[in-house]
Amino acid sequence: MTLVLSPEDVFASTDIPKMIDAIENGIREQATDSVEMPPRLNIPTTSGFFRIMPAVMKTSGVMGLKIFNGSVEHGVRYVIAIYDEAKGDLLTLLDAAYLTGARTGATTGIATKYLARENSQSVGVIGSGLEGRTNLAAVCAVRDISRAKVFSPNPNNRERFANEMSASLNFEIRSVSTPEEAVSGTDIVVVATNTTGQGDLIAYKGEWMESGQHINSIGATGGKLREINPECFSRANQIGVDSEFQVKAESGDAIAAVETGAWDSKKIEELTSLVTKPFNRENDHITLFKSVGTAVQDVMSGYAVYQEAKRRGLGKEINFLEHKLF
Repeated sequence: MTLVLSPEDVFASTDIPKMIDAIENGIREQATDSVEMPPRLNIPTTSGFFRIMPAVMKTSGVMGLKIFNGSVEHGVRYVIAIYDEAKGDLLTLLDAAYLTGARTGATTGIATKYLARENSQSVGVIGSGLEGRTNLAAVCAVRDISRAKVFSPNPNNRERFANEMSASLNFEIRSVSTPEEAVSGTDIVVVATNTTGQGDLIAYKGEWMESGQHINSIGATGGKLREINPECFSRANQIGVDSEFQVKAESGDAIAAVETGAWDSKKIEELTSLVTKPFNRENDHITLFKSVGTAVQDVMSGYAVYQEAKRRGLGKEINFLEHKLF
């Protein structure tokens, strides 16, 4: 039987700290070469893109893929399928719109755990949407955060974010009127913007970087999209990525950094290295995490949600893909 999970089921079955652990376990498994993850397939459509991201987790015993398509005009739709790796059974099909935001946040939490100063207490957030929320929640899961500021262009949205997240996280979050004010004097920055590729939408600039600060940038996952400028890459002392190949191939921010000479591979550490090897962070160093997402993150987070949904008795079981030809 296959468990089908609705958006409501996925939301109810998502626990950010548990998801951080699940994805980190997947990254550690990836570091042992027991994961098969080919480059994701990007296919242009008449209005946007169609993307397929598969991974086989041999130690965890699951495999799966995320399929998503979209455009600026029509939005994005996400589906994740998780299989039993040994038997081939389709365990779950789930709506992955919220899950994508949650796993992005959880991955930011992992990067922050290894790149930010241990005594970090404050966060500046640029962006008041879903991923601003999940990224801030994940940062708070790995650091003892006591204050935060948020900026987004819409005053109503940033006020709502500040009020709702203050209640959720049990500390004061202030809404501010400029991005510079949001990040000034903070230990950690989260840049989680709705990049569209239209106009100059650089949300965070390298000139705003401060000594000892850690910056997470999770937008600009398309070649024409932008969120941070090349100066961020040149000023950062260490740069974490989930996949150097994917980041350089797909992120407009990284592509611009390469084109302007701001990309320095000697600074780059993939998450597989950060979570498995000792990393000595200089207290005054600036660190940057640039994320585009990987199939490992999707499969491990999807499996974690599936397990929690089973425990809670959520979702609908259907008889699907049971027939065999041989």
